[in-house]
Amino acid sequence: MNAPAFLTSQDVASMLQVNERTVLRWAAEDASMPTTRIGRVIRFEREPLLRWLARKRPRSAQAVAQAGSSAA
Repeated sequence: MNAPAFLTSQDVASMLQVNERTVLRWAAEDASMPTTRIGRVIRFEREPLLRWLARKRPRSAQAVAQAGSSAA
């Protein structure tokens, strides 16, 4: 059985091209962001984080994607 891939806040910040403090602020302010906390250590499981990010796409991008798929 493989262990889940956990990311650090630095990993997530690098992936999203934002500051690490921004990732930590998002984790503190948005209860829907999938985090695992062990004491003061925060980790992000890769797959739930990717699903969370997909739901966070800007509405304008979603509207463009839907318009493109309905036009086809």
